[in-house]
Amino acid sequence: MSGLALLRAIENPLRRLRSIPPAGWAVGLGLLLAPLMGALVLTARGRWLALGGLSLLAFPALLFLSRYSVELIVFASLFIPFTLSTGSQSPLVASLLLTGLFGGIWLLRLAFEREWERWPKTAATVPVLGFMIVSLISFFWGEIWRDPMIPSWFLFRARLGGLGVMWLSPLAFWLAAAHLRHPRQVDRLVGMFLIAGVLGAVQIVAGRPLFPFLNTGGLFPLWLFSFGAALLLFRPMPWGLRIGLGLLLGIWGWYVLVPGISWISGWLPPIAALLVVAWLRSRKLFALLAALLLILGLLYWAPLRFWVFDYNYETSGITRFEAWARNWQVTREHLLFGTGPAGYAAYYMTYFPDQAMATHNNYLDVLSQTGLVGMAFFLWFLIALGREIYRIWRWAGVSDAQARALAAGLIGGFTGLLLAMGLGDWFLPFPYTQTIAGYRYTVWGWIFAGAAVAMGHYYRSLRLQRLHATRMRSLRS
Repeated sequence: MSGLALLRAIENPLRRLRSIPPAGWAVGLGLLLAPLMGALVLTARGRWLALGGLSLLAFPALLFLSRYSVELIVFASLFIPFTLSTGSQSPLVASLLLTGLFGGIWLLRLAFEREWERWPKTAATVPVLGFMIVSLISFFWGEIWRDPMIPSWFLFRARLGGLGVMWLSPLAFWLAAAHLRHPRQVDRLVGMFLIAGVLGAVQIVAGRPLFPFLNTGGLFPLWLFSFGAALLLFRPMPWGLRIGLGLLLGIWGWYVLVPGISWISGWLPPIAALLVVAWLRSRKLFALLAALLLILGLLYWAPLRFWVFDYNYETSGITRFEAWARNWQVTREHLLFGTGPAGYAAYYMTYFPDQAMATHNNYLDVLSQTGLVGMAFFLWFLIALGREIYRIWRWAGVSDAQARALAAGLIGGFTGLLLAMGLGDWFLPFPYTQTIAGYRYTVWGWIFAGAAVAMGHYYRSLRLQRLHATRMRSLRS
């Protein structure tokens, strides 16, 4: 065999090896080293070596999967019930762990590749980063200006968990803004919600839980109704699919309005989102839908009055006013940077443990935990996000059904979210109410916020391309 033939014989297998994706390398090495890992696990010290080896093997696969990080986070929040115990009643859920993992990989890539220009550029950049910095400052500020009657670093784990959520939630926002580059990726997210909605509807009809892995809690009905109604009213689809989608929304509508009538946060935000989407589609449709809801309210006024006004006023209405007044007694002494993440719980348990009540209000929670400075950044972020979503609607042409459906779903969803935040901690879970595990349904708002930023960039560039093409045609003519 000549030297040239020998080089070619060696080069061809090397080319094939280079074409193997990172996930393939990880699987292959894992199979080869599986006996060694198994032997290490049998020894006490070897378990940590085995865990480290598995982590190294999994890293190339994670690099490959990181391009689907947003889809995997949403999938985990809906369908993966895995939790990691923290030694308290506030476990770490799969979606939170994946956010930290993929967010860390993304930040490391930006740092090592020195491509910080790939950071999503948006008007929400300054307020989000400002809120994250203020939450960190307030974490230590609350300890520096701690009341002498409260033990040092009291409820430290809960406070650390609150800080973690305040950082990981914006990280989910940045991941979505950076990785969602095309509307079909957002369609995948909406598709996951529709699949979960179908499984949930089957459970509703059956009257019992059939899918223990399924998570349709929190504001799931809000996002299902917002995007479901937007698809129904703006996207062309076969009549069979349209009827099926309408039936799905009807089943969930019955569920939140009849068995769930006592939970205002469960049905008021979805109804608000539905009305907003109808308004964007047609003023006449909005008037018709509003009239139908009014007629339904009059027909069922007796149970509606009991559950919404009498029952909720006695069990939640009065207590919420008392909780807000109680919270103000603590917050007014810490107006600049607040009591720190989950910090006001320490004051509750020290001074009035028998009368400690959560605010069930995200706006008051943010004010109490991060003070006026944090609240200013938080409201700034919401305003910047609202302007970004409105731009998508303004830029979307009448003929672009996909863009209009997406923009209408985002507008309806965030209108309902702003309302829901006044009724509960649905954007930043409080460690002592929803616990950190509530991240599995508060992350949806942050993901769709990032999707709004990403789609704003996409439709802006598309609009500029169309304007440039029109200008070139006019010059040629």
